Amino acid sequence: MFRLIRFIKGHTAAAISAPLCKLIEAIAELAVPMIVASVIDIGIANGDKSYVLKYCAVIAVLAVGGFLISVTGQYLASKVALGFGTKLRAATFGKINKLPISAADRLGGASLVTRLTGDVMNCQNAVNMTLRLVLRTPFVVIGAFVMSMIIDPVLALMFLAMTIVLTAVISCVLKLTMPRVKKAQKNLDELARLSAQSLSGARVIRAFSKQTDTKAEFEAAADATAKTNIGAARIFALLTPLTFAVVNLAIIAVLWFGGVKVDGGRLSQGDLIALINYLNQAFFVIVNIGNVFSVFTRSAACAARVNEVLDMPQDSEGELDEVDGACSETLRFDGVCFAYDGDYDIQGVSFTLGKDKTLGIIGGTGSGKSTIINLIERFYTPAEGGIFYCGRPLEDYTAAALRKSLGYVPQRAAVISGTLDSNLRIADESVTREREEQALRIAQASELLAGIGLDGKINAGGKNLSGGQRQRVNIARALCRDNVLYLFDDATSALDYKTEREFMTAVNKLPGAKIFVSQRISAVSGCDEILVLDGGKIVGRGTHAQLKKTCPLYGEFCASQQG
Repeated sequence: MFRLIRFIKGHTAAAISAPLCKLIEAIAELAVPMIVASVIDIGIANGDKSYVLKYCAVIAVLAVGGFLISVTGQYLASKVALGFGTKLRAATFGKINKLPISAADRLGGASLVTRLTGDVMNCQNAVNMTLRLVLRTPFVVIGAFVMSMIIDPVLALMFLAMTIVLTAVISCVLKLTMPRVKKAQKNLDELARLSAQSLSGARVIRAFSKQTDTKAEFEAAADATAKTNIGAARIFALLTPLTFAVVNLAIIAVLWFGGVKVDGGRLSQGDLIALINYLNQAFFVIVNIGNVFSVFTRSAACAARVNEVLDMPQDSEGELDEVDGACSETLRFDGVCFAYDGDYDIQGVSFTLGKDKTLGIIGGTGSGKSTIINLIERFYTPAEGGIFYCGRPLEDYTAAALRKSLGYVPQRAAVISGTLDSNLRIADESVTREREEQALRIAQASELLAGIGLDGKINAGGKNLSGGQRQRVNIARALCRDNVLYLFDDATSALDYKTEREFMTAVNKLPGAKIFVSQRISAVSGCDEILVLDGGKIVGRGTHAQLKKTCPLYGEFCASQQG
């Protein structure tokens, strides 16, 4: 948690002022028992009503002043905590967007969402509690101990013994609850994953009548979370009775030995009452801190999870912020190998793509076609070999420069809520409406343009569009700017053959090199060169006519798709 203190920067003045307000409030509270002692020993003992009334008024002033100072301190603490939470949330979100895809895959989307929301909120609450309550504790406890020493050093040792025992009790409870709290946070990740999975796969679950199984799986995860939290709560529930027992024993000891001293004239009645008041002040503060530590225990686990994200190495950045599109060699793979986990998913892949040339990549499911596209986009880094883009190693470019020169159409069509225009402007904010309309025509989405128009509403995930329409919106988005290289990752899988043929004819007239990844012969047959992948290796290369004669696998594709 201490490593996250840097996010308080910008609210330093308020972060310092809040504890100062609590210090002033503590001083006002510590003055009250001594005033009460003087009222008992002087005012009441001598029957001096004016003395009693005067110091009662002083106590009232201290109470009002302490209240105003306390409210100010709590306002400042809340302001600091909210500023801290805002900056930490922004930093975490920014870091997630800079993480390599492999790191995000390892943590999982559900876990990242939980860390960004719940974990950051728990850290924010910890900062608020620290400024409001925790920093007040040493002021009150130390102040009460000092005042007790002034009154009677011997009885003050009982105060010190109580503080040490309470600290030991709190430490033991925290040590026992921390592992359970960490486990509970992991269980929350699982709940978030199951929730997202059931929402995104709702149609499949209902289509196969798996609601009961899905509910049972979620309830099992919820029960595990509940049991872990209940186990931690049971241990933490011991804190209050244990602290009450320690403090009450300390009060009995003070009354016992203090009463003897009062009877012997070595201690006044007012001083004994003041000692009890200081003991109670320290007691209530320490008990509150014990309860607050339940928040801190959870926050410590949350802070560790947030730090894990912040500490992850982000995508490496090159120094080149511009791509030389005039280069005669647009792309070159040189013995590239890559594995997501375990064995290589692609191995020894080498090819060259010239300027304004087209390359088709075909293969069965899991043959490594999309992996090549992911490596070009630098979502992943090759384990072996090199990738050269416009004459320079791919890693020499900044991510922004690289991706601004690539027109990317992903395998899974991604459409966001908004309008058709806002979806197309993701590629280029400055694109003109004429260019958008041209891109939609090339993508064979003229009927969508005529139907809803550029200002037509699109629901989240494109639920009001068909699969083919979503795919064509993705294609049009990539065509809304001039690119050095276009990457079409199975971009026509939802299109009929007639629409696909018209799109291929139109897009091949555009300048720029193009890579078409597909399982369809019709999508790659017109390319200048075709790569046939099988098991992550290139098993054939050449034109459509050449591969029909020389590559048995390609011949099987042709036979199965073209008869």
